[in-house]
Amino acid sequence: MAERAVEIFRGEWVESVAYADVAVVDSLGRLIAWAGDPEQSTFWRSSAKPFQTMPVIMAGAVAKFGLSAEDVAILTSSHGGEVRHVERVEALLAKIGASPEELACGIHWPSTLSSREALVEAGKQPTVLHNNCSGKHTGMVMLSRLLGVVSAGYLASEHPVQVQILENVRRMTGLSAQDPIPTATDGCGVPTFYLPLTRMAFAYAQLVDPRGLEADQALAAQMVAEAIRTYPELVSGQGRLEVELAQATGGRLVTKGGAEALFTIGVPERGWGIAVKMADGNPRTLASTVIASLIQLDLLDDETIHALHEVIFPTLKNHAGTEVGGMRAVLPLHRARISVRPRIR
Repeated sequence: MAERAVEIFRGEWVESVAYADVAVVDSLGRLIAWAGDPEQSTFWRSSAKPFQTMPVIMAGAVAKFGLSAEDVAILTSSHGGEVRHVERVEALLAKIGASPEELACGIHWPSTLSSREALVEAGKQPTVLHNNCSGKHTGMVMLSRLLGVVSAGYLASEHPVQVQILENVRRMTGLSAQDPIPTATDGCGVPTFYLPLTRMAFAYAQLVDPRGLEADQALAAQMVAEAIRTYPELVSGQGRLEVELAQATGGRLVTKGGAEALFTIGVPERGWGIAVKMADGNPRTLASTVIASLIQLDLLDDETIHALHEVIFPTLKNHAGTEVGGMRAVLPLHRARISVRPRIR
């Protein structure tokens, strides 16, 4: 069962409670810490993007198309539709000789408020490039080119692009071909993977500590992890948790959020992966839960905690701007005795 993670209070009294499950796993597959049920399964959503990007690199995209670290970051992004995001996706499409019409992710307004307002003021409508998954879909079109197959139909699970991605997901999560990975359709149309939090955490542990991977996969993991760590503003956008954590920690963590209040982290200095899931899918308490977990794992010093104070303890205000309550993390993170025998492999 998920555990009590955050209390939302009004005045002096608790009004609502959010519950969460957390898994912390090292690159040997050992469970380091947990809250609730670390084996809780959920859809990986956008937190899977690093592992959907790795096959692009493994297929030779860096040499073929001259990808930079910034390019790799936008391929893994859930971006805010800011000008810099749109321009980099456009540039990538030009590199591979593709047009926006090849992207099958659909159209929505930018999630970054300033970008949305700029389009409105200019009397413009959003395009497929503003979709937060346009970078990932550009990577899938790119992988089609590298595999020598048509990109049409790349959303389908049987398309060679999705076959390659599923294989990488299996390898990074430690699952064999005999282990079923249920899938459903993500918001952008591609398959999304239903996995236990321990498997997600293990994948992120291997992403930041790839010594157990084959050479080509390890190189791809290193490139993706470094791009995410170095360019969080391309991976997400203004005011997002990935950026706030990067600014507060000096880019020490590899972080990626997903829909329905999922957040995943790689900790390079320890070779750990962390997966956090709010039980109700509401993201308003996610930041408090994530940071509470990092504090209990001794991953944040006092200066960093101070810098993140407003994120850890957000206040609630009424429509007149008066403070009426707030949130406080109460998540109990349980530490495991490290066993010699790996739990995952």
